[in-house]
Amino acid sequence: MKKINEETLLELEKYSGLMFSIPDIADILELDEQELKIILLERGEPGRKAFKRGRLLMEAKIRQSIFDLASNGSSPAQAFAVKLIDNAKMEDL
Repeated sequence: MKKINEETLLELEKYSGLMFSIPDIADILELDEQELKIILLERGEPGRKAFKRGRLLMEAKIRQSIFDLASNGSSPAQAFAVKLIDNAKMEDL
């Protein structure tokens, strides 16, 4: 299995944040899909961390947008924000 360089890790983070599927990311980065899947399953692997970071950072941006809309009076955003808050409280226990 080949080592992923720093540039590829940054691209992996970027495309995972854009919610591309693993097969699509493998195609974009010209990596073997099975090797990429192995990398993503291995704890401590920099590729796994980059993939997860990309997903979480985009989710954070979306959540921030929801809370911004909720603060500005959007009823649907407020309802969804309350669900996010309740879920976070339950997960914290």
